[in-house]
Amino acid sequence: MKLAPTEPDVRTIVDRIDKGDIDLQPDFQRQEVWSNSKKKKLIDTVLRGWSIPPVHLVELGDGRLEVLDGQQRLAALRDFLHNKFSVDGRITPADYLVSGLHGKFYKHLDHSTRRRVDQFPIRCFRISDYNPEEPSELFYRLNQPTILTAGEQRNALFGPARQQLKELVNLFENYGNDRETLGFSNVRLAYDDVLARLLYFLEAGNFGSKSTEARISERFRSQVPFSDVIFDRARVSIHHFSQARLRAFGYRYNKASLFSWLVFASRFDGALAPDYDMISHFVDAGRVVHNAYLLPEAVSLFNNRASLRVTDVSSVVYRDFVLCYVYFHATSSDLPNSVDVQSIKRVAQVASEIVETFESIVADNVVVEYWSQTL
Repeated sequence: MKLAPTEPDVRTIVDRIDKGDIDLQPDFQRQEVWSNSKKKKLIDTVLRGWSIPPVHLVELGDGRLEVLDGQQRLAALRDFLHNKFSVDGRITPADYLVSGLHGKFYKHLDHSTRRRVDQFPIRCFRISDYNPEEPSELFYRLNQPTILTAGEQRNALFGPARQQLKELVNLFENYGNDRETLGFSNVRLAYDDVLARLLYFLEAGNFGSKSTEARISERFRSQVPFSDVIFDRARVSIHHFSQARLRAFGYRYNKASLFSWLVFASRFDGALAPDYDMISHFVDAGRVVHNAYLLPEAVSLFNNRASLRVTDVSSVVYRDFVLCYVYFHATSSDLPNSVDVQSIKRVAQVASEIVETFESIVADNVVVEYWSQTL
């Protein structure tokens, strides 16, 4: 099988598609599935003069070509030149030239811009002299899924917020937090993801703020750094957690439980240091056979909500409540002023009088929306 590189421009490619010289729908290809939003991002890339991934075309015996890889990209280019969607000038990062084209279809572009689109080069590999099974094998290899984690996606963003995140990750690892001490590594930037969420929530001051991957990534795409107050809270949180982790050797975390411990530790400011045996007390509370405050059941709720439904607001709130609840009953130390102690006492009172699951007691007596705003 031979692969010959070529660089036809967009106009040449689209003209050949229109003539039927390039087949976008061979049998092995899926239907055209890109949304208009995704198509508009491709056109935005072209208008900025950035590069797009190469296209692979297979030569057929009659001189026609069929798309092996790049179907969705070519279909988007064709649709734009056919005036089926317009330019989105609001895609970040802002570009004043593209912004001025917002809402314009291809036919409305000035001659210079239209020419720039027409002449945009498309890197292609033309496949010839192949055995029947070779193109399909190449297609399989090109399309093996590589799903980036949230941390890996945000790592590609540049800006002061991302730099602050990197500083925190380095600090976190310098404290000896690694696979051996936590139970998971940062190979796929898991620590970056957890600490990014910590910064996001600390800035919002609210667990209940919408925290989709897109919103968090948008914050790190911003050229506005986190304030010194928020950055320092995150640093202090890492310090408190790391000191407590040293006293609870052998306890294992996942991303959800680590995030909750860091959030809990962030509640303690310079005026009030936590009991660094807090994680050890938590582990011990889960081993108690019976307790009037249902501490083993509370620990079980935390563990359950750290393994299931980990990103919904109620799970984040329940885990935080449990850490505050166990800390209140298992240590002799004060809780920070940000913690709603009355809710803790109310749950403890009900737990000592009524035979119900701890989760149902929490559900009936802790207002998720209110607790989410106590950070």
